[in-house]
Amino acid sequence: MCTFSMTIKTFLLCLCLTACNGNEEVTEAETSSGYPSLLNKTVPVPAEYLEETASQGSVVQIDYDTRNYVDGNGEMRSNTAYVYLPYGYKESSDECYDVFYFVHGHGETAASFFQNENGMMRNLLDHLIEKGDMSPVIVVSTSYVYGTPVDYYPDADPYCKALPQELVNDLIPLVESRYRTYTLQTDLEGLQASRNHRAIGGFSMGAVTTWYALEYTLDYFKYFLPISSDGWSLGRFAGMNYPDETAAHLANIVRSSSSLENNFYIWACSGTDDVAYDRIWTQVQAMAKFTDVFDVNHLTFHEQEGAQHEFRAIAEYLYNALPSLFSN
Repeated sequence: MCTFSMTIKTFLLCLCLTACNGNEEVTEAETSSGYPSLLNKTVPVPAEYLEETASQGSVVQIDYDTRNYVDGNGEMRSNTAYVYLPYGYKESSDECYDVFYFVHGHGETAASFFQNENGMMRNLLDHLIEKGDMSPVIVVSTSYVYGTPVDYYPDADPYCKALPQELVNDLIPLVESRYRTYTLQTDLEGLQASRNHRAIGGFSMGAVTTWYALEYTLDYFKYFLPISSDGWSLGRFAGMNYPDETAAHLANIVRSSSSLENNFYIWACSGTDDVAYDRIWTQVQAMAKFTDVFDVNHLTFHEQEGAQHEFRAIAEYLYNALPSLFSN
């Protein structure tokens, strides 16, 4: 949360934003972010954005205590996350930051997001912020892995399903009390009040996790970025195999959260040559039929031409998504 070293004026501004954003209605201009249709094409990342810049943010490792939410037996366990702090964070004593939580894909760890491709994602974030494409954002890379990773990726489903609960109960309160965020209190009520300043996204099985977050923790996130996988609420690959049923299920989840006044946005995406393209696109098309819930103000799909199911493709998705979610 923002420290008390800020001025009274700035503190009241953050308080006002938090309180107001918890109940505000979302306008079309705010959520559609310039995307007039359900299907959209992404724009390539400029080559320089993948190179190091002089204005580099820092990455901090956080080890934290949590529980075994898969078995639900209360057994204590530990997990590790990595936190990206934008350049200038230490020098800024009165600025509140939005937070983006990212979940990796099969075979990777929380460290992968900032390490893979010679720190490509860290460079991308540095450039987006330095060039004013988006506001400075804290990015947290987290993991659903319990001990030894599973060999067959669909077997990770129970762990992906459990992670949103772990985030809300354990990681988010730790991160957003340690750093300067819009969260003034880290109890459940406080996290709900600051949800407009929080996003979750993930690639592959991380996207499965993101769909679960929409289902189980909608009250705590405003933005959802599922990349290259469908939702498995009704079983493995249910978004592809049972798209209408999955869409109806998610629509009912949103409708039951009447206090949110439909204050959410799903920025779904995949590559045209991605093996998971049909899975997520089939589900999104089914969701779009529920126009009272998933119109283009609340759901859009973005395809990257020729992109396959690989880590490097994530850069273009985030280059296109983050400025629209965290506008400067």
